[in-house]
Amino acid sequence: MNRGFFHTSKWRKFSFYAAGATTCGLFLGNYVPHTFGLPYLLHFVQCYENGVERAVPSIVQTRLEKALDMLHTELHRKSLRSFTVFGFDLYYAGSTKYRFGGALGIPVNYGYTSPDDINYSEIRFRNKKIEWNSPSSKLLQQSLVLDETEQIFGFCKTVLQLKTNYVLLNSIFPSLSFLMVYSVGHYLNLRLNLFARHISVRMVMYTILALFGIGSCTFMKDYNQVSTDVEIDKYLATLGTDLVAAGMRYYDKQLNKNIALRQLSGDDSYTALGNENYVLRQKSMPLTARKLFFEQKWHDLQKELASSIKTDLITEG
Repeated sequence: MNRGFFHTSKWRKFSFYAAGATTCGLFLGNYVPHTFGLPYLLHFVQCYENGVERAVPSIVQTRLEKALDMLHTELHRKSLRSFTVFGFDLYYAGSTKYRFGGALGIPVNYGYTSPDDINYSEIRFRNKKIEWNSPSSKLLQQSLVLDETEQIFGFCKTVLQLKTNYVLLNSIFPSLSFLMVYSVGHYLNLRLNLFARHISVRMVMYTILALFGIGSCTFMKDYNQVSTDVEIDKYLATLGTDLVAAGMRYYDKQLNKNIALRQLSGDDSYTALGNENYVLRQKSMPLTARKLFFEQKWHDLQKELASSIKTDLITEG
């Protein structure tokens, strides 16, 4: 192709519309599944039993209602849908800020009240059977059973996430990064007259800009999520000592579950401490840090309580 083609109005129009379409596509690619396409998204993660959607146990639904009462989310209650999800972790999609509502996926193990309730035949990890007689499986059994306050804590944490603007922000970040990279590339091409030079020069520039765009996009998404996790935990820590204690136990069981799965599966999806292994990224606040936060908060509350009791005794004396 003649290098002069890149200077023509036809090329400028094509690149402009292509960049616009890509920017919109990046936005809609994340936004649509959590809004207009939310019902279709849930079909992929919904847990079925004999071809029928598995219902959320009534006792678990009652605990979810208690969590909503604790958060005073009457306005968002009607826009929240609960369903049973595959896996061992709570799942969320959509947002209660939009008319399409939010969805909270509840794993099957939330219906367990003791290790005796576990149906071992229906539990698989990455389509692999679990050896239930090993020491690691015993740890997994204990971590799969959550008491009422631990479940309420998990529900509160997830509902607060659904009340944020994460859907909109995660849709804007890739579009913004691409638009920035395209604008810089377009400016450098014109400013340095790179169209008149060998294509390898432009390829080097495009590669550098692409890496920068991907890096900036992932940084914004990860920073936003970690910041949100911190704010959610700080808020939950203000809802009483029972929830603080539940937060300690909840994250401890999450870590034990991940450690057990790491030992049983033999892969490196989780670190030796039980955190998710993201390699170059940090998609969420490490579970060890979240557990430590609630442990420190619990110790502070105990010190305050002891100090208050001591003051009362001195006053009475």
